[in-house]
Amino acid sequence: MNQPSSTAMRRLMRRFWPLMAAYVVLLLSVGQVIDAPTASLGAYLLAGLPAVPLVGIIVSLAFYLLEETDEFLKVRMVEALLWGLGAILVISTVWGFLESLAGAPRLPLHWLFPIFCVAMGLADLLARRRYR
Repeated sequence: MNQPSSTAMRRLMRRFWPLMAAYVVLLLSVGQVIDAPTASLGAYLLAGLPAVPLVGIIVSLAFYLLEETDEFLKVRMVEALLWGLGAILVISTVWGFLESLAGAPRLPLHWLFPIFCVAMGLADLLARRRYR
């Protein structure tokens, strides 16, 4: 079940995990610093800080696609990214209709990136099984 990892994938993982750890630390830290929503510039800067590692993850994924020499692995990653994006589009659109038309509770937008990552990961697992 252990597939050999390409050099580009190992580089991606070396970039991904520190960025994900930074995201979690910043998310938990900022939540402790900002008690209540305020409209000050400092609060805006602090509140946006956890998004910086997420941008880094997106850039890392783009670098992976540029660095990967195995066309099959590259196509499989693009497929997983597309499924993840498709899931986000469907979930956000359906939930938006539920919110505006049926009174469903608001879905905080910061959940979209983790949902994307889970959907992308599931799509990659399914692709690995399909192409075994």
